[in-house]
Amino acid sequence: MKLSKQERIATIVILILVILGVGIFVFIKPAFESLSSTQKNLDNKKAEYNAAVEKAGRKGALRTQIEEAYEQGEHLADMFFPELTSYEADEAIRAFLSQCKANVVVEALEVEEPTTSEFSPFFNVKEEVIYELKTYATQGAEVDAIESKRLARLAELQAALGGTQTIGSSTVSFTVSAIDRDELLKFADEVNNYIVKENGKDTRKALILNGMSFECPEIEKEYESKVEEINSEAEKVGREALERETGKKPGSNNNNNADANAEGDSNTVKDGEVSVSECIYNVETSITFYSIERMQNPKAQLDKQDGVTA
Repeated sequence: MKLSKQERIATIVILILVILGVGIFVFIKPAFESLSSTQKNLDNKKAEYNAAVEKAGRKGALRTQIEEAYEQGEHLADMFFPELTSYEADEAIRAFLSQCKANVVVEALEVEEPTTSEFSPFFNVKEEVIYELKTYATQGAEVDAIESKRLARLAELQAALGGTQTIGSSTVSFTVSAIDRDELLKFADEVNNYIVKENGKDTRKALILNGMSFECPEIEKEYESKVEEINSEAEKVGREALERETGKKPGSNNNNNADANAEGDSNTVKDGEVSVSECIYNVETSITFYSIERMQNPKAQLDKQDGVTA
């Protein structure tokens, strides 16, 4: 079949369109899709590059901050003891006693097994009485500048130190004896002011005295003497009142025999004298040593990240 000139032209145009369509779907479209994917990868890599450049710009400052934080933590750790075994706790209490200046005797040491304690700061917050009339009277009043500054500082401390931390602890129980209560108070002050020379500086150590109480027999005697004096005076006044109102004389106490028996007892301490036991104050108490492991120095890890070689 012989095609006319117009039909041949139309056929050629159709073939060209078919070839172009096939080329677009087979070659051009995948190329555009690949180009789009490549552009997205390029954008992601640019973002990663910019983030890496920004991070690298902060690298020096971050290292400085890490090293400063380590130094602060290192100094805080100096106040605490390392984790103590039982025999190390025994050595620690003996080291404390060796520099204790109070004139006391410490005996019956008993070292407990290492354990943990809840360690949290205490903030003395003044309780304020609130009532409706006071609220009406003080509304609109400005807070004192000094008080405002104190409250702001308290809020900062509570935010920084308010959390409870679990740390290691070792407790040593014992009996402390002295012939003067002031020496026991000095012993308590020694615990509060326990300072050890370490690394060329004086460091206050974290330990606590778990309570101390003692009796004061001379104060009790003074109190009993006052009570007897008041009772004697009251009895005298009562006798006089009874005799005045009734005209009858009250009978006498039958305490003479008891007093005589008391005087005849050789074991009774005479007035003005004290027994040996009254001259010695014995207190059973304990001391707890708080422990925190020292933070590892980050210098080696930072040098490794920075590619620094020795």
